[in-house]
Amino acid sequence: MFFKKRQSLETPMDQFLHRDQLNQDERAILDIYLTGVSHALNGVNTVCTSNGEKPVFNQTPDQSLNAAEIKKLVEQFLKQRPDMQSQSLGLCAVMAVMQSSNRV
Repeated sequence: MFFKKRQSLETPMDQFLHRDQLNQDERAILDIYLTGVSHALNGVNTVCTSNGEKPVFNQTPDQSLNAAEIKKLVEQFLKQRPDMQSQSLGLCAVMAVMQSSNRV
């Protein structure tokens, strides 16, 4: 039997761009990565707000940023900025959140 070798998906951005090629475990790892990014962004927002500074993004009191929302925002961001596909997923997530229409 001949098997087509899957391209190397070494970075989180590679994995994000080729999610359809990931197995269940790899998708879970990508979700954990995006959850970590969302926790970091929520943490930065909390620190900014508690220090009297402008938050990085607007959020409602009953909803914090989560991995699913970051996925959607990054997908939209990369459609507008395909040149960013060679950058880190974390950087793109931050830029996507900051540029989204319902954020600061």
